Amino acid sequence: MKAAVRSKKSRGSFCHPPLLLLIVAIQFLVIYSPTLDQYMMMLTTGKPGFPSMLIDGRRSFKQVDEFIPEPHLRCDFRDNRSDVCEMEGAIRILGRTSEVFLVAPSLAALAAGAGAGGVNATGVDSNATSWKIQPYTRKGESRVMPGITEVTVRLVTAGEAPPCDEWHDSSTPTAIVYSNGGYCGNYYHDFNDNIIPLFITSRHLAGEAHLLVTQKQRWWFGKYKEIVAGLTNYDPIDLDADDRVRCYRRAIVGLHSHKDLSIDPRRSPNNNSMVDFKRFLMWRYNLPREHAIRMDDEPTKKPRLLVINRKSRRRFVNLDEIMAMAESVGFEVTSTELSPNMAEASATVNSFDVMVAVHGSGLTNLVFLPMNAVVIQVVPLGRMEGLAMDEYGVPPKDMNMRYIQYNITAEESTLSEVYPRAHPVFLDPLPIHKQSWSLVKDIYLGKQDVRLDVRRFRPVLLKALDLLR
Repeated sequence: MKAAVRSKKSRGSFCHPPLLLLIVAIQFLVIYSPTLDQYMMMLTTGKPGFPSMLIDGRRSFKQVDEFIPEPHLRCDFRDNRSDVCEMEGAIRILGRTSEVFLVAPSLAALAAGAGAGGVNATGVDSNATSWKIQPYTRKGESRVMPGITEVTVRLVTAGEAPPCDEWHDSSTPTAIVYSNGGYCGNYYHDFNDNIIPLFITSRHLAGEAHLLVTQKQRWWFGKYKEIVAGLTNYDPIDLDADDRVRCYRRAIVGLHSHKDLSIDPRRSPNNNSMVDFKRFLMWRYNLPREHAIRMDDEPTKKPRLLVINRKSRRRFVNLDEIMAMAESVGFEVTSTELSPNMAEASATVNSFDVMVAVHGSGLTNLVFLPMNAVVIQVVPLGRMEGLAMDEYGVPPKDMNMRYIQYNITAEESTLSEVYPRAHPVFLDPLPIHKQSWSLVKDIYLGKQDVRLDVRRFRPVLLKALDLLR
């Protein structure tokens, strides 16, 4: 017992007031002594280079705790679809001003970073220290880009950047800043401008992506919740309404986009392709069929054909006749207006082997077809063949599916009931295209339905059967 008492007294004797004062003084000098950069600030600005303990003590501890590494920035402004900046270092994002700050550890590092070292900006002035980006994948389109929020990326010193309110350190996600505006709400553009670029930009991060979204549409994230949840482990942030300064070690401003409704695996992280995207959708919507029917393996089973009939213009006006002909050549045929619920629509499409639709956003559902399925695009009148091929002809091939394009004649267009056959609408659509896209949209997309010549269309369905063998 005596030894125990002596030990306790011995520990108590350590806490003498003079010794405590000395320890506090040493701690104060370590925390608040000015660095070389702070001395330089005092010499160049005449302002204190170290914080006031009484006024700015809380902020000072944050600055002491934060390690400012050398900044690394790679911006590409040459791509014809989107501008993208990728960065690493001390990153601070202030949503309400649409600013992203990449912090340099010192004035010397900032000077060295502008145009050299870890800063690489192609397509713009390489000596700049700020860059403006509209983070949407329709770059150059005058109809939509003026309405896209502009985000500014700045290379700054710690004294120029706002202090952090919320930390996302190296163990948590990469920030991805992009716009949910533009053509949001059009089914084709939802996939082409948002979903596929998001997949390209974030899939390799395995869920460690934090989406900071300007012009965020809440309903959109509800409709595509299964897809979003497969790309991020975190709730997306409405960046325009965010007053907090969020701090990261890695960030991407803008989304990568390669081509219409498709991916170039040579430019994609981990070489992800449209086949990988299709399998990702199968996982997210629990789709059972990876491959379409092989008729040689199942000779007694009829392949299933889905005819998507539009609600408004570009409808099949002789739908019953088309379905009867398709049944006569050996298909089990269904025509439907797909559910707006993505889980239901994807399951419906995945159950078919062939899909037929007039050019339009309904063809976007081809992403849910099984591989080796056949997509038949019916192209309306009006020199739409090239556009149709770019938007819906290339993607099936990139997803290991088959594609057939059927271009209608003037007699198969209901425009023949509106305009005389000698009208320029039939004879030479090119001047109409040159005049304005609005006129093309009004005439060829807005006033036209399709009456298929079933005898002319029959060989197309026979070819689809052959492709399924």
